[in-house]
Amino acid sequence: MASATGLGRKQMLVLLIAYLGWVFDIMDMFLLVLVKDSAMKELAPPEYAKQYASWALSLTLVGWSVGGLIFGVVADKWGRTRTMALTIVIYSVFTGLCGFSQTWWQLLLLRFIAALGIGGEWGAGASIIAEVFPTKSRAWGAGILQSASGTGFFAAILLERLVGGSENWRMAFWIGAIPAFLAVLVRMGLSEPETWVAAKDRAAKKTGSLKELFGDWELLKRVFAATGLALFGIAAYWCTNFEANASLTNLLKELGLDPSSASFKNQKTVGLCVMTAGNIAGFIGFIPICESLGRKWALAIFHIGSVIAMPAAFLLSHDYNTWMLLFFIAGAMTSGIYSGYTIMFPELFPTRVRATGAGFCYNVSRVVAAPGPAAMAALQTFLIAHNVGMTDARAVALSGSIMAGLYLFAMPFIPALPETRGIDLGATSPAVR
Repeated sequence: MASATGLGRKQMLVLLIAYLGWVFDIMDMFLLVLVKDSAMKELAPPEYAKQYASWALSLTLVGWSVGGLIFGVVADKWGRTRTMALTIVIYSVFTGLCGFSQTWWQLLLLRFIAALGIGGEWGAGASIIAEVFPTKSRAWGAGILQSASGTGFFAAILLERLVGGSENWRMAFWIGAIPAFLAVLVRMGLSEPETWVAAKDRAAKKTGSLKELFGDWELLKRVFAATGLALFGIAAYWCTNFEANASLTNLLKELGLDPSSASFKNQKTVGLCVMTAGNIAGFIGFIPICESLGRKWALAIFHIGSVIAMPAAFLLSHDYNTWMLLFFIAGAMTSGIYSGYTIMFPELFPTRVRATGAGFCYNVSRVVAAPGPAAMAALQTFLIAHNVGMTDARAVALSGSIMAGLYLFAMPFIPALPETRGIDLGATSPAVR
């Protein structure tokens, strides 16, 4: 295998551990999507329950962003593997503590701290994959790492069903603390990448330096373009993909199914799993396209596909099978873009500021996108209030279609990025092609 692909035991172990870390990251995040309404019904005043539930999601985005910024710098200064272990401990422990919340503000605070770890783990994991995989296999390693998001969605859906998360949300959070044990495996099984060790020895004071990142004009242009690209893409994703849950719920109600019935729950689980399978198809499908056409062309194709597929899914899903087909396609298009971030962002920056730069672009975008879920709720309220006879289902469909237009605003940033396919990540300065 090593001779055919350039991969050995070290690369496969790094991928496995980083993959598991990202699985549990996303499981933790999506678990909140599934149980937040039930939790806030118990913890918050009835008239504020829906609002506080949307705040929980928005605050998770903020924590994710802040953690990504902080631990991106830490990963460059302190090391990739040690940072991965620390962030896994943070999100696991504080996810478990969410299950002990007695008030709505306690849950929001604990979710914010847990999200710091979730955001921090991405930069360290993406950087270590970029640095230990050979050039010809780098995109596959990064793309497979990003596909762990889909596995994390499956894990959250399964966990919610197994423990009855809608009614027993505390148990769901407690089980979410289990990944803390993965941190031990990280520290025992992984060493720091040789590329990072060499960069640390060569320019210790410059590793993880924001001054280095923003003081170089070429790097600054890359930061601006990548941040703009991710800003609109992440905002669109959070305003559409996570409304698919509400879209499916409304559809099943319109089809006459009782939300408390086993049939309703089973069909909802199957529908969400089909969309998640579409997510994984997009994560993996992006890889051969970006390898054959280049990173920029692949990003352009998936953005155009998202602008078309997501409104179609919201507006044309009038029966269960159509919903699954259209949201499978929409999930593939919108999720494939995330593989682009994980593959390309570490390639934009030299080793000394790789995690710092990639983490900044990815996570500053999340800060700006954080009001998205709350904006979606406000838009739906506005549509219902100002349109006689507007149903919840129609408001969800229209608001999801409107927000999908944000993908168009991301596209002008793609030409501003350099093509990074095949570059040498061991270089001390960024290559431009």
